[in-house]
Amino acid sequence: MDYSIKIDHDNKIIRYRHTGIIKKEDIGNAWESFLKMEEFTKSGYNLLSDYRNSTFDIGVKDVDSVSESMKSFKTFIEGKKQSLILDDGFSTAISVLFVDKVYKKTGFRVKVFSTEEAALRWLLG
Repeated sequence: MDYSIKIDHDNKIIRYRHTGIIKKEDIGNAWESFLKMEEFTKSGYNLLSDYRNSTFDIGVKDVDSVSESMKSFKTFIEGKKQSLILDDGFSTAISVLFVDKVYKKTGFRVKVFSTEEAALRWLLG
């Protein structure tokens, strides 16, 4: 497995960590896992995605297809939050493009952060 998932029941957060080279398919596999989790689909847990020490191998054209595919599970993500923690410039740029597109298509609120503290503060606020 290229990623790990831990559940923080106290803060109602699903913590997702992925390092290395990340392809569009890797993101899809992680989302398949989230959608099988009752905490995410029924209990209102938000998502903290930690991509530090990784690089997205995702092109600008993929941003549209990823956000479009997320419309199929809009009912599970509308109104929820996801914090993305990034330390790579290209990955941050791709993520910023994604943030606006996914919100417009699904109502899923995603923000990009460089520190875990800031990401948690927004998720818990």
